[in-house]
Amino acid sequence: MKKKIKVKYFALVGERRGVQTDDYETEAATARQLLREIEASKVIPLTTNISKAVINGKYVEWDEPIKDGDLVTLLSPFSGG
Repeated sequence: MKKKIKVKYFALVGERRGVQTDDYETEAATARQLLREIEASKVIPLTTNISKAVINGKYVEWDEPIKDGDLVTLLSPFSGG
């Protein structure tokens, strides 16, 4: 069953994507499946690494379920100093 979610991109991911947020329909059951689906569709360039997922403002493991209406944020690795 397809779910309607929002996908939010940060930093380099959003820059390369050209937008910060997408409305997205998916049949993915987990954050990991969603990432694989997005990567396979070439929405995120293969040169961009995604290191973390956040669902509705909470950092989650990749096997966390996603539900209709969720906001899923995909984060690239952070660096700083």
